[in-house]
Amino acid sequence: MSLCKTIDTLSMAYLDDELAAEERHELEAHLTECASCRAMLERERADRSMIRRALAAPAAPDLLRAKLSRALDAEDKAEQKQIRRKWSSFLLPGSAMLAAAAAIAVFVGVQMPGTQSKAVATVAQDAVKTTSRPLPLEVQGPGTGPWLQQHFASDIAPPQIEDNTSQLLGARLLPNSINGHDAALMKYSVSLPGRPPFVLMVLAVHDLKNDELSDGSPVRVNGRTMFVSESRDEYGQSLPVVSYMAPNHVGFMFMAPELSVRELVGLVSRTNLIAPQ
Repeated sequence: MSLCKTIDTLSMAYLDDELAAEERHELEAHLTECASCRAMLERERADRSMIRRALAAPAAPDLLRAKLSRALDAEDKAEQKQIRRKWSSFLLPGSAMLAAAAAIAVFVGVQMPGTQSKAVATVAQDAVKTTSRPLPLEVQGPGTGPWLQQHFASDIAPPQIEDNTSQLLGARLLPNSINGHDAALMKYSVSLPGRPPFVLMVLAVHDLKNDELSDGSPVRVNGRTMFVSESRDEYGQSLPVVSYMAPNHVGFMFMAPELSVRELVGLVSRTNLIAPQ
């Protein structure tokens, strides 16, 4: 099918950065030769800019912004106190829970001697940007694991969360999307006590080097080291990322916008990757 016939759809996907690398390159090559499609793309870009300007809210007065800032700071402090009281109700029991709590304390400011936070890794930035897009799943339901092993990598199995709190919804492949590596995005529906179900996103990245997931703050639980970092999606929202490198050089990155750093670390600590074997 000629690209000219689908330029309406392709231009929207191009401007939303939703095209695969090969599709993007093919469209860009076509645009250098086709003035009509190039003009269509520029009109679409101009229309979007106009809509954004029309929908932009007027700037708030300085006094109002100061009041809102103080109110949000107070609310954040109250929320953090509540989280500290409740988070242990769904983390690991016994000594494993204490180890996780101590590890999380390292991340939030009580760092071990000689340990310094590093810049957010490129793989984490790519992960946040990728998962913030509304990408459809290519496979759904119980067949997701075998499908990944057939189409992605035979040595990769979807992580499992203890206590039957999660359901694997499905997955899709993301070729060359994470710092040049092939990846697979898995989505889970997770239920935790006292809160509505939410979606946990897990990126599996194949054939990583040892240092490609080592940026961030180290969190050690059950003899395994995770790394916690924060990155911003394409909308500017900050999102924590918990990364773990499996012995077979498969990297796993966990993200859930609804969870705080402590909650996300606690949840990952309950997966079969980190929990005691």
